[in-house]
Amino acid sequence: MAFPDLWGEGTALVAIAPKGGSDVDFAAAITSIDIDMGDKDFDAIATLRGGRLVKPTPEDVTTITFEGYPVNLDTTSTDVWQRFFTTSSNWTTSDPLSVSNSRNRENYRVVILWTEDTTVTSATAAVSSEALRAIFTNCQLISVKPSFTDNELKVTFKFKCAPYDKSGNSNITWESTDGSTGLSALSSYS
Repeated sequence: MAFPDLWGEGTALVAIAPKGGSDVDFAAAITSIDIDMGDKDFDAIATLRGGRLVKPTPEDVTTITFEGYPVNLDTTSTDVWQRFFTTSSNWTTSDPLSVSNSRNRENYRVVILWTEDTTVTSATAAVSSEALRAIFTNCQLISVKPSFTDNELKVTFKFKCAPYDKSGNSNITWESTDGSTGLSALSSYS
């Protein structure tokens, strides 16, 4: 087996889970994904003799941006739009649905999987063929921007993820396989 020349159209799967909740797959609703990995920058400190000392600065946050086409709020707490306004424990469950703004915030895990195996239906599933997976934990949904341009309702969602938790453990993991050894299924995000 060998990796494809590039990951092409229709090969990305996305799963989002609130901490302690279930993964929800958004593959069909998402049309673009941008990952702005935080810079590992440094400052240069001038010395008296004209030299420079390199002083590393902390790694910056990673921003993950999705564009998608939501069609409604839903009763199963699987809608990204609702997640911005309130926590998953505050969904309305009967029609007509409504959601009010809340100061409460939840942590999320965002998983993105690129594979050409069309039998894989979730970004968190086990994969036995070529694949590349990014796992971002302890993310916050920081932005939801709806627009109705060109007669289409589109929403841009933005998550931010600190590179490390307060103990210095990584919040970002990348995995890949050439198919000779598969990727394991991810456990629930707790």
